[in-house]
Amino acid sequence: MPGVLSVVAAFALAGGPNGSSPTPEETVAYFVHGLEQGAIPKYGQQADEPMKQVSRSPAIFTSTGPNEVGDKTETLRFIVTRLDDCTYKAEQQFEEDGAIYYRLTYEVRLGNVTALSFDSPPSTISLKGLVKSCSTDTEGSCDLTREPETIGPFFGEPGPAEQALTYFHEKFCPLKP
Repeated sequence: MPGVLSVVAAFALAGGPNGSSPTPEETVAYFVHGLEQGAIPKYGQQADEPMKQVSRSPAIFTSTGPNEVGDKTETLRFIVTRLDDCTYKAEQQFEEDGAIYYRLTYEVRLGNVTALSFDSPPSTISLKGLVKSCSTDTEGSCDLTREPETIGPFFGEPGPAEQALTYFHEKFCPLKP
């Protein structure tokens, strides 16, 4: 399906070493959070600092800049790790001068995800068919009873994310009947 591959190339996932194809972790990072090299975080103190991809597998993205006061360095970090073909662990964390002060870790089972929907402007995403579990170091960040198919934040664009989901099911995790 050349359309999907060209879209994947368009959002820079195919820009790995030697023009290699996106890893499963990079693909999940894109359609779940809109993460790619150069994505602009839409929350946190480093709103003007583009995301940098520092690893492909696991897929790790960071944005580092001065904190709100300007006296410390703050880092927003996302880590997506493959557990099996259809299950991934994702972690969001904030660090201040290297010390983690917020962490949300969750597991997403993506074998039954058939569609994506977004709020407007896209800042969170709902994955129809998602099964997730989560844990956190920060109280109130993980409520599975409220919007169980919703994940945030989302930094990308809906069209490429939908095509990345299609690519994910074609290449890594066939849809479960």
